[in-house]
Amino acid sequence: MRYWLVLFAALCWLSPLQAAPLTVTILLEFSEQNAAAYAQQMLHWRLLQRHAGEALDVRFEHVSLQRSFSQVQQSGYCAINKMKTLEREARLLFSEKPLNVSPSIRLIRSGAATLEPGIDVAAWLDDAPKRQIGVAAGRSYGKALDAVIQSHAKQVYTVAGEDVNLKLWQMLQKGRVDAVLDYVVRIEYLRWLQQDQTPYHATAILGQPLILEGFIVCNRSAHGQQLMQYFDQLMATPALQQALYQSYQQYFSVAEWQQARPYFQKTFPAAVLQ
Repeated sequence: MRYWLVLFAALCWLSPLQAAPLTVTILLEFSEQNAAAYAQQMLHWRLLQRHAGEALDVRFEHVSLQRSFSQVQQSGYCAINKMKTLEREARLLFSEKPLNVSPSIRLIRSGAATLEPGIDVAAWLDDAPKRQIGVAAGRSYGKALDAVIQSHAKQVYTVAGEDVNLKLWQMLQKGRVDAVLDYVVRIEYLRWLQQDQTPYHATAILGQPLILEGFIVCNRSAHGQQLMQYFDQLMATPALQQALYQSYQQYFSVAEWQQARPYFQKTFPAAVLQ
């Protein structure tokens, strides 16, 4: 009798239904006390985690942006909302599909809106050598903007540490910089959270793509590969694709959404076909 009990217990332990959850620590580049300011940024990770259910054992660690890219190279750690670059892909694993999709970054400035259809950031900086633009240390803004930032280093104010996006917005409000590079949806959320009516305008940046993608990244350890395989499988399911697809729409104007539709048809086909 004891033999059968032991055998039954062993079979249950080996059963996929009883498999232990995958453990992962997600690195968050904001402080715990300011988590509310980044709720929008966490929205799509929360959707993924909800669909994962008990298959994931998730912990969070609050770090600076620079520390995030260092620590994510250790086994057991992953990060979210990361832009792909060749240098990063050489060191890290990226999810097959983006977790976050939004309209491209904008040049955010104080004051009432202007009628500018688009702006050349390099020319805008060249027009007034004393102008200062605020950026986050360690962040990639895409190949073209990264080149502008590098070539205009004396006009770039770099903010490091946790809560960089919140700090940059506050600096713009106080007039310590003339502009920041950010997403409209994040600025709108920060204004809503702070009950802030400070006028600002967001200008499209010439040469930028219609959309930007933010991916999950993990290290290349065996555990990192196991985690990424699971994330890719989960993000291929119609249920999660549909939830993400519906959520992305809030970030786009009607015209932008129509322009982006071919991209979504290709990237999230299971959602579009439903």
